[in-house]
Amino acid sequence: MKYIYLLVVVVLLTNCTLTDNDQPIPAYLEITGVDISTTPSQGAPSHKITDVWAYADNQLLGVFEIPCKIPILINNETTDFLIFPGFRNNGDKSRSFTYNVMNQIRFTENIAPGDIIQKSLTFTYKEDVIFDFVEGFEGGSHIFTRELDDDLSTRIIQTTEDKKSGAQSGKITLTAENPFISVGNIFDFNRIDNAGLDSYFEMDYKNDIPFFVGVIYQQEGEEVINPLILLNPTDGEWNKIYIDYTSILSSPAIDNYSVYITTDLESLDLSSGTIYLDNLKFVHQ
Repeated sequence: MKYIYLLVVVVLLTNCTLTDNDQPIPAYLEITGVDISTTPSQGAPSHKITDVWAYADNQLLGVFEIPCKIPILINNETTDFLIFPGFRNNGDKSRSFTYNVMNQIRFTENIAPGDIIQKSLTFTYKEDVIFDFVEGFEGGSHIFTRELDDDLSTRIIQTTEDKKSGAQSGKITLTAENPFISVGNIFDFNRIDNAGLDSYFEMDYKNDIPFFVGVIYQQEGEEVINPLILLNPTDGEWNKIYIDYTSILSSPAIDNYSVYITTDLESLDLSSGTIYLDNLKFVHQ
């Protein structure tokens, strides 16, 4: 069983004051996998939920990497479970956070010592969550066309040659002749409409060169362009990241904000590079 934190249960199961005959027999909640379900306005059901935060009868059992088999000591005829989706903030593999823009899952089970309850869980976004934009590059145009580098030869084009989901993705191609791109979302979003609780930019990407993702915002009449995170090459595989904009957008001095992407082959000492993008979403409470 893979796990991150395992709390009270382990202590009880290994208590040295118990004899072998006195040790309680646990039941197990086995979570075989997780998925998400989306509405058409929420885009493709792409996710990277890596963990679950599990509670039984209001007691935290721990944070477990999926798939997992969670031991439970039974105190009642029925057990109430509460499961939160866990993810890695900004791709940080060292810690799990609850993804609070999604609903937790509640269920009750009649469970006895020695039982194994198997579950495959499907999470959904909360009804009051706001999507500033959803871009899957599926139509005839897309919204990441704001030129920040004044070079129309470097841009995001739509392609069918590779994608994470659907029929198309966005593609950036850089060469020695055209080594630089800086492109943003054409829309600005009013920070007043963002409660400042949780703000995340979700993105599927596949790249053979590093690139930055950042924020453009208006503050006291000035435009500020700020890189937030550097994404390294993905070794030929698609990856997903949840980029945290919460802290920077909590400032009341910010008026409007948007998202941008940039990289420069010359600074990387490279002669060519390709970036694929899919399922770009900005979601907040």
